[in-house]
Amino acid sequence: MKNTKLRKIAALAISLLPGSALRVGAYRLVLGYSFGPGVRLGWGVMIAVDSFRAGSQVTVRRNTTFMGPIRVELGDRTFIGRLNKIECGDSAADPKQAHMQYARAFITGQDSLVNEGHLFDVLGRIQIGDGTWVAGFASQFLTHGAGTMDRDIIIGSHSFLGSAVRFAPGSGVGDRVMVGMGAVVTKRITENDVVVAGLPAKVIKERTEDDGYVFNKVWES
Repeated sequence: MKNTKLRKIAALAISLLPGSALRVGAYRLVLGYSFGPGVRLGWGVMIAVDSFRAGSQVTVRRNTTFMGPIRVELGDRTFIGRLNKIECGDSAADPKQAHMQYARAFITGQDSLVNEGHLFDVLGRIQIGDGTWVAGFASQFLTHGAGTMDRDIIIGSHSFLGSAVRFAPGSGVGDRVMVGMGAVVTKRITENDVVVAGLPAKVIKERTEDDGYVFNKVWES
């Protein structure tokens, strides 16, 4: 559906349907989105984007929204909690903005987790690696800024991000990285197996194989 206003109206109506199976079926039929087996969409989940593909056993809980001219790809067994906003303004797709080269993509790997109440500003590409947790609440991932062209935010695999972290345009962390609560990541931190914290965030220690931090999903979707 090309008309963005009609797409949003359709998404609102579908989000209020009773039962996950009805919501998944309606999004597939009306808006052409792709869902693997076992996908569950909570009440109030609005999806009004250019393209949407969810792998198998994906769960998106209530009142999370995917809005704007973006591409969304959710890997198998991705879990997204309540009240998350994954969005981009409609003006980013205006042909007059083509010179800005907005990537407009939100991608999660397999077994990734986004907890509750986070904001993802998807002018650039935001990529979350396999098994990575965006834990806690109220984190922000911002891919826009005056004169900013390096926008993409890349989070490695099997990392853990605490509550209320901030990622600036062009930032990211490597694999098996722990990001402390309230950290402000302003650049790409390429080291793996480290702990990152502070403002601006920096490596404060290395992780070892026996550091005792293991992140396992222990609840049912």
